[in-house]
Amino acid sequence: MKRPSILVAHPWMGRGGSEATAMWTVEALQDDYDLTFVTASRVDWAELNRVYGTAVDPLKFQTLKAPVLPGVNGPNRLVYLQQRYFGRYCRKIASSFDLCLSAYNPIDFGRPAIHLIGDFSFSEEMRRRLNSHATESFQHRSGLLRRLYLGLGDWIGGRRPPLSQWGGLILANSAWSARQLETHFGVFGAEVIFPPVTLPVSPAGSGHRDPMGFVCLGRVVPEKEIERIVRILRRVRDSGYPVSLHLIGDLQDSDYGRELARMIEPDRDWIIPTGFLALEAKWEILSSRTYAIHACRIEAFGIAVAEMASMGCLPFVPSTGGAGEIVPLPELQYGDDDEAVVKILTMLENPRRVKELAEELPCLMERFGPPNFKVQLSRHVIDFAERVRVSGK
Repeated sequence: MKRPSILVAHPWMGRGGSEATAMWTVEALQDDYDLTFVTASRVDWAELNRVYGTAVDPLKFQTLKAPVLPGVNGPNRLVYLQQRYFGRYCRKIASSFDLCLSAYNPIDFGRPAIHLIGDFSFSEEMRRRLNSHATESFQHRSGLLRRLYLGLGDWIGGRRPPLSQWGGLILANSAWSARQLETHFGVFGAEVIFPPVTLPVSPAGSGHRDPMGFVCLGRVVPEKEIERIVRILRRVRDSGYPVSLHLIGDLQDSDYGRELARMIEPDRDWIIPTGFLALEAKWEILSSRTYAIHACRIEAFGIAVAEMASMGCLPFVPSTGGAGEIVPLPELQYGDDDEAVVKILTMLENPRRVKELAEELPCLMERFGPPNFKVQLSRHVIDFAERVRVSGK
């Protein structure tokens, strides 16, 4: 019996949470479907397996490289134009497959499909509403040039109906994301499927931890507000606690990262930038820190937060966004900088509570493990395939 064919799409495979979701999606489907994976970037499957802990076998599926616009050589170049160009290409080839699935945000395949919501960067309105840095860079400022740029992207990608009229299956990555879909897009009842978090292979409580050690993990982009983390921890140090910060992420991959590197240069006695790390090296650092800190107020989920908590680090997270669903403990959530400083100082002064939470949090993270994601995704694909078969679309 011929296996159903499925097209899995990701606009550009870099290194981030959406790539982790894409990799575990492929692993979940590669044995049961005639799978084709399409992306505009070149893919080193062995390297991505090493980074995300997956067992994707490129011999089990076809990899299709989508065309790129002139001058585009990375995920941060002409982003809106390239994504609309990628969507147009996906729409062109979609009819050759029984099913289509977007591993990162909605892609208009020209037919009902499955869409995994990773964030709301696909919407200009939401980008401005949610991101306090939305108009800081010249290219994002409101005005004629921005309107012309977005208009060109819409011309490249073609007209598309509102998301609520696409008729596919939209899967939110958190309850917070589901609420945004309902409030701002008219998409009601979106089911939640948490992204896969590669959990550690060694006990979170093993080894010595620096009692003043903090870690920050994730993409180095403006919406992560890493400068806010530095500001908060400077105040903690000014209160008499010699905390340190391991900053895991590539500081040389963007203008924001390079500016951040210049900003922390005077603090290099206590801020240690590590660059991007593969899984084992990342785990080694996480297992030696007592605390973690995250500052993104608009995080739809926050895979990095779950990774840090799964290793027994205590993550202080904003009370807004999806990170609070990962760490549902008010004593680790903060609103403004003042509250963050107070709660960090309170925890630093209570080592018994620190020990209790370090033992409790890794157990809470088990619900985000890749096996759960794979089972849920496979069920959604089977159900959607039956729905498509019955409807004839």
